[in-house]
Amino acid sequence: MDPAGAAVRQANAAACLAVLRDHDGPLTIADLAVATGLARPTVEAVIGDLLETGPVRQARPRRSPGAGRPARAYTFTAGAGRVAGIDIGSGSVRVRIADLAGEIVGRAEAIVPAGVDGSGRLRVVRGTVRQAIRASGADSADLRAAGLGVPGILDHDGRITQSLAVPDWVGVDPADRLSASWGCPVLVENDIKLAALAEQRLRAEPGGAARPASGAATDNDLVFLQIGHRISAALVMNGAILQGRHRLAGELGSLRGMRWTESSLRGRLRWRTARTGQQVFARAREGDRRATAEITDFCAEIAPKIAIIALTVDPALIVIGGGLSRAGDDLIVPLTEAVHHMLMTDGKPVITTSLLKSNGTLCGALGSTFETHSPQILGVPRVPTRWHRWPGTFDAPISDAPISDVLVSGAPTSGAPTLDVPPVPIRSTTVSHRSKKGTSR
Repeated sequence: MDPAGAAVRQANAAACLAVLRDHDGPLTIADLAVATGLARPTVEAVIGDLLETGPVRQARPRRSPGAGRPARAYTFTAGAGRVAGIDIGSGSVRVRIADLAGEIVGRAEAIVPAGVDGSGRLRVVRGTVRQAIRASGADSADLRAAGLGVPGILDHDGRITQSLAVPDWVGVDPADRLSASWGCPVLVENDIKLAALAEQRLRAEPGGAARPASGAATDNDLVFLQIGHRISAALVMNGAILQGRHRLAGELGSLRGMRWTESSLRGRLRWRTARTGQQVFARAREGDRRATAEITDFCAEIAPKIAIIALTVDPALIVIGGGLSRAGDDLIVPLTEAVHHMLMTDGKPVITTSLLKSNGTLCGALGSTFETHSPQILGVPRVPTRWHRWPGTFDAPISDAPISDVLVSGAPTSGAPTLDVPPVPIRSTTVSHRSKKGTSR
């Protein structure tokens, strides 16, 4: 097969499929030809292939003016499959389920019991994903691909080599284990790197994504800093996660003696005027001068490390995510002042808060999975991913009447189904704003 010709056919198929997916309702061959700029014979050939390989079906013919035969029409069947985005934390598992159009249609969350081993954590992940798929109105067999964000360092084979948060998974290849269970491809990546990629994609997205309030120009390069209980860094260069020779780019915590602040303990931030960073910022907003001074000192302490990263890769943008990003200008203003003070250059990066706050890993996991496994999900490579649809969709309230509720202490509540996972609370809900596309499976 001619590689150049195959690439053209794949590009044509991706263009037609994206138009069908993004349009609310059936389209005819003529409609698709106009929308894509392709010739009608080309579109007809593409549709013939998509009816066999992609989530496309023939819709009710559209009546045309006059006595002619109704024009055949085609529609995207968003409900023909599911894709999972999974965020693994030290004590929790968060899952969001998307249909094939990228709409969030189900979710579930679970607490991981203290002391659980690696196999037990995998069972929690499987059980939580199963619950989220059920909440979406589908079956586990409908899962076409999944993306997993893990808090640890990965080698090139996908094994976790270091992790303070999930030490029970060191040496484990979670993608291989889960792929064998689900019968579909599973992408695994460091959680902070996925969050960084999501931030870059949202800013580069031409479809109307939110832009930084700072007015910074969009760019393919950025530095992402997750500031919560700890500080973690990731870099996106030329639109891709910067990995390095050993996938260690940005892993500053692996530097012996590295401390973001003098009071840090094993990488965990400690505060003087309150127990948590959020409480320190809350007190500062109430006028507590000691808390305000601690924030200023904190920014001055971390600024030299941030400035070194900035001078190493020279990004246009530094994005602050994690729990403390919710402090907004109360953090960004003193941090920008401290970092810019360290840089004896005219060109200084803009520092801004995350668009996704604590949902960057979920967004990155879903988006990366759609990008990487487009052939398995949609039957066509390189179909544009709808990153801009996800901000604001991950945190719809979990139902007050959960579909399942398994007690930490043992037996399930009355009427709740028994799961083959360790006894943990699982909350799941069906998303009310389901896609309007077809739901045939």
